[in-house]
Amino acid sequence: MTEFNVKGRYTDRYGRSHNFRLISDSSDRRYIEDLVRAQYPAKDVFINIVNQDFSWKITFKYLLE
Repeated sequence: MTEFNVKGRYTDRYGRSHNFRLISDSSDRRYIEDLVRAQYPAKDVFINIVNQDFSWKITFKYLLE
């Protein structure tokens, strides 16, 4: 199954900003926002990066050679 790396930040009820990094099964930003709100006391969520991690494929390729 495809996994996506997600980086962003959220603000709490006091207006303080916190960074987060997580792995999601979906790249849908609304799904990710709900996931962040379930894990953290977030008032606002700002998603900066959603990408796939290809480093394991590169490592596996070199192991086969």
